[in-house]
Amino acid sequence: MARIILALAVAGLAAQASASSLAITNTTGGWDMMSVYISPFGAAGWGENRLGDSTLTEGETLSIELPTGIYSIRLIDEDGDTYTRMNSPVMGSVEWAVTLDDLDAAQAYSTGG
Repeated sequence: MARIILALAVAGLAAQASASSLAITNTTGGWDMMSVYISPFGAAGWGENRLGDSTLTEGETLSIELPTGIYSIRLIDEDGDTYTRMNSPVMGSVEWAVTLDDLDAAQAYSTGG
């Protein structure tokens, strides 16, 4: 019985150690984020909108607890523009201050020079 309790305690500590947080701050200059999707590496889809019926307005931060891992993150603003980070490590405390430079179209049109 003592071994079972010890095993459960170790498992609980390991689960705590593998918890991470992701903080997403809207710094786009006034564009409201209508949707936030976070998908674990290898998942087939984006899953549920983490904002639900809420919006992420300028200066607001959404904090989400996640298991440590690799995630793809997509935000959609009020015009339907997307801001995406693919295969991003989330370990410990991770922050993403979303700017217009993160806009998917801005990256597609970048000359890289």
